[in-house]
Amino acid sequence: MSAAAETPRGRPQLLDAERVVNAALELLDTEGLTAVTFRRVSSELGVSHMTLYGYFPSKHELLEALVARTLAESQSSGGVASSWHEALLHRMRDIHAALLKRPGIAELLVTREFAGPSLVQVREQLLDILRSTGCAEAEAIDGISVVFNYLLGDAMVETRRGRGGSAASFERGMRYLITGLRHDLSLDPGAAS
Repeated sequence: MSAAAETPRGRPQLLDAERVVNAALELLDTEGLTAVTFRRVSSELGVSHMTLYGYFPSKHELLEALVARTLAESQSSGGVASSWHEALLHRMRDIHAALLKRPGIAELLVTREFAGPSLVQVREQLLDILRSTGCAEAEAIDGISVVFNYLLGDAMVETRRGRGGSAASFERGMRYLITGLRHDLSLDPGAAS
């Protein structure tokens, strides 16, 4: 087959938001957060940086798309948990693993506030785990905030300095927090003993 026959004819492949996110994630993974600029992403895609504004009105929205994609990819493929506390542990474990693979996302979650629909959906899924216990909304919000902040801190430290404890230290800490939630929410009075 000749080279001409192997090359598709017609228009070049169209750009779409997914290709932009893929290129930005590749830069994030290989060169870090500072490399993710409209100019660098557009250069990787072979288009003008102004073209990207047609897909993402601002860099913040592009970064939010990177966070949303990473969190969506962290969805558990495991079975159904037998209890709310096991469901929460499984979900935190999945998100933690995703953040270890993509440390720039943990950095974004620590340093910026995102409120797009994809991230609101993840937040609501986490809150629903605690809401299923019948606890008050404020307790659910505080509980998720505590475990998520621990998760982010652990991911940041581990990706920057290495794991400080054993391979099981993240999960042990998360279990401690969830046990505290069980006790504090009076869902399992014997959980803390």
